[in-house]
Amino acid sequence: MLDIEWPFPTHMDFRGQKMAERLFQVIIVFFGLIGFLAGYMMQQFSMTIYSVLFGVLVSAVLTIPPWPMYRNNPVEWQKPSNSTKETNKNNASSSSSSKSPNKDVRKPPKGKKDQ
Repeated sequence: MLDIEWPFPTHMDFRGQKMAERLFQVIIVFFGLIGFLAGYMMQQFSMTIYSVLFGVLVSAVLTIPPWPMYRNNPVEWQKPSNSTKETNKNNASSSSSSKSPNKDVRKPPKGKKDQ
């Protein structure tokens, strides 16, 4: 299969997602209110619908693509650890301890008691 890399960034950070969602909501409400007022004054319900649909189009253009303003706070991931060292440490510590095998130390759930 061909390994073709997409030349455009396709991610948003978490703050960018929050900002895009808020912008989407504000635009839809704004165009909905303007459309309602215009439709009420003109006595045309279709004016309200067209206004809301135009607001959806504007908000889609502004919020769906990952514009650079939505990528200002990248997530900093932890460095990967060497899993073979961790596995060896866990095996060594579990074999050296002589405790009884796997006790159930879970606490009972809080809430209603059985009757």
